[in-house]
Amino acid sequence: MSKVGMRRAVFRTLWLLIGLVVAISLFKLAFTGSDVDADESPLTPTGKAPAEEVVAEKGMIANSLTVDGTIVIDKPVAVTAPASGVLVHRYVDSGAEVKKGDKLFQIRVEEETVTGPEEADAEPEAEPDTEEPAEQGNQPAEDPEPPAKPTYRWFTVVAPAAGVVGTYATDLLEETAEDAVVVSVRRQTFHAVGAITPLDRYRLAGAPEKATVEIEGGPKPFTCTNLTVGEAATETIEAEPEGGEEMGMPEGESESAAGSRIACVVPRKVTVYDGLKMTMSINAGKSDAGVVVIPVTSVKGLFGDGTVWLLGEDGTPTEHPVTLGETDGKQVEVTSGLKVGDRVQRYVPGSKPEPRGEEEMMYG
Repeated sequence: MSKVGMRRAVFRTLWLLIGLVVAISLFKLAFTGSDVDADESPLTPTGKAPAEEVVAEKGMIANSLTVDGTIVIDKPVAVTAPASGVLVHRYVDSGAEVKKGDKLFQIRVEEETVTGPEEADAEPEAEPDTEEPAEQGNQPAEDPEPPAKPTYRWFTVVAPAAGVVGTYATDLLEETAEDAVVVSVRRQTFHAVGAITPLDRYRLAGAPEKATVEIEGGPKPFTCTNLTVGEAATETIEAEPEGGEEMGMPEGESESAAGSRIACVVPRKVTVYDGLKMTMSINAGKSDAGVVVIPVTSVKGLFGDGTVWLLGEDGTPTEHPVTLGETDGKQVEVTSGLKVGDRVQRYVPGSKPEPRGEEEMMYG
């Protein structure tokens, strides 16, 4: 027999043996089934999945918050008449640049003529004259009294802020009412304005005073100061910057829709324009190296005092109080109540576990 024929015979024999083994195995499974050894304990369904756990470990928290927003020019400041009167002088014309405190216009107010009180003691009546009265036509005529001259006061009104003088609403020598707007000053100052969620306000509890602003395609990143956060989450995003004048968000944005307003003052030396998109980075705090940290999903309450569910040796969770420090939105510092190596539940009981791969922060 040739080598080729012998090789074919061997392969046919092997395939025959493999088929025989498979047939015997299928026959056994079909008619005898699988046996469980008496020593083995069969699995008993409980309907409960074991709680996921995390271990408290050492780490460091860098609480840095990034906010997208817009460069907004400050609103014009309305300048009103201090009293009802006549606009008699303009110190500057429309379109002129003024500084805070520069004279703008003057109002003349006419004071009312006050009639003096009657004399308390009336003159005594004259005794009857025994002489014959002079004839009526011989008495000299009295000269009429000249009318009283009006009394005026002048009020000089100054610019409440630096900027460009707008169009006057009152012409010269025209009357204006008290508190009526005479002119406005268009400010040339800007704010970087964004919005944060109410929960993120806890991350700003340290009240940082500045932020770094970056405008894509604009000037190099710069520091803006006087960082402020709106107080009410239901009112229109408006606040009072330096000087007390109102300044708001772009039209259509409100606290109820976008969250709490956050804003800072753009330095005058930086060239910006109204409506530019920007990114504000806020360094809100940093923990020491080697502090105890756990995921924020493991804590109920993320500011000051909180609660975790500590796992015992048998895996039973026990409610346990902790004191919290800095958080970066993913992890939180535990200043007391836990030590490195303690096991806690990954998720607060009753909370919805966040989907894998998402970085969304959960609050219990």
